[in-house]
Amino acid sequence: MYKNLDIWNDAILLIQDIYKVADLLPKSEEFNLKAQMKRAVVSVALNIAEDKTRKSAKDFSHFLNMSAASLAETEACLSICEALGFIVCDNKLHERCNVLSYRINALKNKIEGKVK
Repeated sequence: MYKNLDIWNDAILLIQDIYKVADLLPKSEEFNLKAQMKRAVVSVALNIAEDKTRKSAKDFSHFLNMSAASLAETEACLSICEALGFIVCDNKLHERCNVLSYRINALKNKIEGKVK
């Protein structure tokens, strides 16, 4: 069950943090960066949940790749918002993204080791 995965729980915590940050963005970004950042971070968790339902290790690995890509997109949105002066992030949020990325990739590598 995906809810038992540490990366799922980490993704849920990240969603909560990103939503708080996204809600600080100006109204002009309602349908741009704010919406994109929220979609990307939710996609991290959704792909983890979806990949856990797959029957093959190859499919599982594929959806972990998609989770990692959505996480990179989330962090890119954060960086863009910072560069535009919309927000000031503490390093804890970037660190949380880095740790989750590491954990997703570690699980993916473990799964792929079983495929090869």
